[in-house]
Order: sequence, then structure tokens, then C-alpha cells
Amino acid sequence: PGTRTLRLGSPRPARMRVTPGGRNGRKALVVVLHGAGGSADDGLRAFASWNARGLVLVAPASRGTTWSALRGSDADLATVNAALARAYARCRIDQKRIAVGGFSDGGTYALSLGLASGDLFRSVIAFSPGGIVGGGQAGRPRFFVSHGTRDPILPIGRASNAIVRQLRSAGYPVTYRKFSGGHEVPREIGKAAQRWFLAG
Repeated sequence: PGTRTLRLGSPRPARMRVTPGGRNGRKALVVVLHGAGGSADDGLRAFASWNARGLVLVAPASRGTTWSALRGSDADLATVNAALARAYARCRIDQKRIAVGGFSDGGTYALSLGLASGDLFRSVIAFSPGGIVGGGQAGRPRFFVSHGTRDPILPIGRASNAIVRQLRSAGYPVTYRKFSGGHEVPREIGKAAQRWFLAG
């Protein structure tokens, strides 16, 4: 009594967006994660401004209403791995330019995956995240975090401000962009994140 069970459905196929071109025939890869109650298409919409050449954006969908890691399970890890496998099967990937990113709950999960798998995900993009779950750490990824100063869903003070302090105190390089707005990804913030990723 009193416990909530996460209902897991069958994994849904990831969506993918690929832009022309690439560096030496290889493309930069970003795994993009949707917010709570969202879909793979919502994950891609959060990165709608990412249109540089040589990009692969692959968007898995959580099995439940949000990513299972936020409920204490690792069931969605297989979903993310399947999305990675699909991207590798379709495109030649630049191993040095692989990132994970997301919006809201997707940003929270991206932070957690990035910390636990920083040897794979060298860059992590978190738009309006709520926190960090899990405790594993591997590699030394770099982080881009953005948050609206008037966010009514995940207030910046207890969300990204605290997250950035935690990451910086652990010695991680963090680019932090605050903007005047709510729970959203403004186009200029999305473009800034794309420039940051490709410059790394």
C-alpha cells in the first residue's frame, strides 16, 4: 500500500533525424530524450533548431510516462541502447562526438546517463532539468545546462542552480545559460547548445 508501480509497455522504435554531410564521412551523434509524458517526436522537437551539417539525432521513447531511472529502475537503459544501435547501423559515427541531451525529465535523465557513461557521452546537454538521479560516474564529460528564470514547473533555484553547483564542485566543466522565460527551449538557446557541442 502506498507504493506506485511504473507500468512498462513494449519499447517503441526510436525516431531519427540525419543532416547531410559530416567530418571525414562520419557524423556527430546526439541521443535526445523527451520530457515526462512525451514521445520520441517531442524529444526531436526540443532540438528543432539543430540543423548543422553532419548530425544524427536519435530519439528513443520511454516505456512508461517518464524515464524509468527517475522511478528507480533501469528498464529504459535497453531502450537507449537500442536507439544507439539503430544510429550506428544507419550512419558512420564520429566516436569523439557523441552526446546525450534532453528537456525537463529528459534533461534529468541525460545528466544521469552522462555522468554514468561519460566515457561514451563526452558532451551532455540538459534543457530545464530537475536534478540528477543515480550515483555512477565514468569519464569526464562536459555539460551544457539551460533554464528559464521564470520556470513554474521546475523552478531554477532548486533545479539547475543546484545542479550546476554540484557539477562544478565535482570538477566538471559546465556552460550554464539562464534565460528570461518559462519551461521551454528557446530557439537561441538551442542554437547556442548546438554551437557548444560542435565546437567541443
